[in-house]
Amino acid sequence: MNDEHKTIQLLKEVFAGLEGCSALAVSGSRTSLINDEGSDWDLYIYYDRHISREDRERIILPIADEARIDASFFEEGDEFTKDGITYDLMYRPVSFVNEQIDRVWVKHIPSLGYSTCFLYNLRTSSFLFDKAGLKEQTAVLNQPYPGELKDSIISYNRRMMSGDGEATWIKQLELAVGRNDFVSRCHRLAALMASYFDMLFAYSRVLHPGEKKLIGYAHALCPVLPEDFDADMKNIYSKAYEGDLPGAVNTALEHLYALIS
Repeated sequence: MNDEHKTIQLLKEVFAGLEGCSALAVSGSRTSLINDEGSDWDLYIYYDRHISREDRERIILPIADEARIDASFFEEGDEFTKDGITYDLMYRPVSFVNEQIDRVWVKHIPSLGYSTCFLYNLRTSSFLFDKAGLKEQTAVLNQPYPGELKDSIISYNRRMMSGDGEATWIKQLELAVGRNDFVSRCHRLAALMASYFDMLFAYSRVLHPGEKKLIGYAHALCPVLPEDFDADMKNIYSKAYEGDLPGAVNTALEHLYALIS
């Protein structure tokens, strides 16, 4: 067992013995289809009684070379490094699992980009211990992708992408380019491309793997890609700061819509 797995084993033993801690899962970068030396370890601690900062400090600080307790920008969490490896610990109530499955998988409620990311995270989680039976709850995600969810995600994101109205992604991008506003230009492009990939993964009936390495994931997960997909991606991002960015995006959208329509 190498040092990073020893660290994870230690975390497993300590959290398993902590009152109120129901499950520990590994998911994210290190366990993904596409990982590299820069990938960190993402560990998800599920609780039925909130785990205090004091308990977290008592567990993490003795084993960490460096640590940030309560690094809670997106989810409640801690972060530490050990022997050059980064470990992200995120804390969720056990109700999180059922809420996400019910909201998206059952009720087919979409988002603007990343609609099924939490479901992908849950389905690809490897539980190191599971007192709450969460693995059984997530088994539903191995069933065929609901057609209603696919249609909901595509319709919702496409409407925001280039439908009628002043606030669409395309309109906002055109305004940013016209104003020579580089910050807004990049911000609107990021939001627009989030919707692009949300539609693409939904059309392919695969869960959205997150915000990183999306071109690689598209090749790995999607049976069919839009015409000139790689060329379109290169063209868009070569014009991120200069050139006809709306034109490049519209070309990519034409190819996407030709596939999914």
